[in-house]
Amino acid sequence: MKQTDHEKKPAPGQIVHVVIDRPMNTYHPEHKDLFYPVNYGYIEGIIAPDGEEQDVYVLGVDHPVKEFTGKIIAVIHRLNDVEDKWVITPENVPYNKQQIEDMVYFQEQYFDSYVEMLDEEMWDAYNCKGEKLGYQIPRSMAKSLSEGVYHIAVMIYVKRADGCILATQRSRNKTNPLKWEVTGGSILAGETPVEGAARELAEETGIIKKISELREIYNCYDVKRHCIYYIYLAEVPSDMPIHLQIGETMDYAFLPYDEFRELVCSDRFVASEQGRFIAHEELMKSVLDTNNI
Repeated sequence: MKQTDHEKKPAPGQIVHVVIDRPMNTYHPEHKDLFYPVNYGYIEGIIAPDGEEQDVYVLGVDHPVKEFTGKIIAVIHRLNDVEDKWVITPENVPYNKQQIEDMVYFQEQYFDSYVEMLDEEMWDAYNCKGEKLGYQIPRSMAKSLSEGVYHIAVMIYVKRADGCILATQRSRNKTNPLKWEVTGGSILAGETPVEGAARELAEETGIIKKISELREIYNCYDVKRHCIYYIYLAEVPSDMPIHLQIGETMDYAFLPYDEFRELVCSDRFVASEQGRFIAHEELMKSVLDTNNI
């Protein structure tokens, strides 16, 4: 049985499948001067108050698509229309209210509307020394933090007993689509860096490690990105299975150090991670290169 929008409200982070009927870089079928810089579509089976299926904006995808699966991060309420619009993004692609308003202005300028952010991931705020500032920040504000305010992210290099190192390929729906990287992400409010590393490792690869089993390699901070990075090593057996997280990664490879380094230094790897690796290459080689022991 189909439900109307009055009966079925979006849950924060709810994953939905969208059919795109107005792809990015196309024009409205009736209003030929209305250009769509983002993908726009509908969710089958969810009926809005206008009697049609629920319309959504798909943000965070930089190419036209026919369909898309992502999470609901916001609702656009139209005060002079009979239905609201939902905002869908790839998982772990943050946007704040101002960014959403800017990206949907091309169409919302014709309506009296406002953006309601749904519950979102919260981070503790830190100074550059890694000391808590006593308040939390929403993930959607990651790109607009005040000077001197940082959040913490972790990266985990997974090394098998045979010396091979894990690289994973980002989903095509994420920022830096199809680029290779190592496992990592931001820690949540209340977590320590090593607790966040253990959680990210389990979520993205299925590898379960006690926090005592994760070895910190180094930490550093990036003023431009307002981020403090903690880098860890996780050692696993040669037959360790990998279970990729849907929506996060789409492929993985265990590579000998020389091949791993070649990948990291190529344009196929996430540039920011590449920069940190190169800046600490001598240390990373001493930790990761079995032949260097």
